[in-house]
Amino acid sequence: MNKSFLLGAVVAAGAVMLLPGVAAGLSRAGRPLARAAAKTGAVAVDEFRRAGAEAYEAFEDLAAEIREEMETERAAEAEAPETEDAKGEANSEDLRGAQAAGRA
Repeated sequence: MNKSFLLGAVVAAGAVMLLPGVAAGLSRAGRPLARAAAKTGAVAVDEFRRAGAEAYEAFEDLAAEIREEMETERAAEAEAPETEDAKGEANSEDLRGAQAAGRA
């Protein structure tokens, strides 16, 4: 057998024997880090949710203002032809009255 193969096998066997102790130490040290990371993530999710809700509310307000403005414009357009028709009829009556006065 090769000398380097035996050295590698011994190192691997030693690592396997140390692995449970190292893993336990890492898990003890890693647990607070994992909890801190999870807590930070939860706080970030809450902040993003709050910011999203505020943005959604602002958009809804904007959409409501636009709808109200459009309804006002439609109402004004609906009234405008009636007003123009009434003005046209008044002008026609004035014109007829002037023509009648000119004939007399």
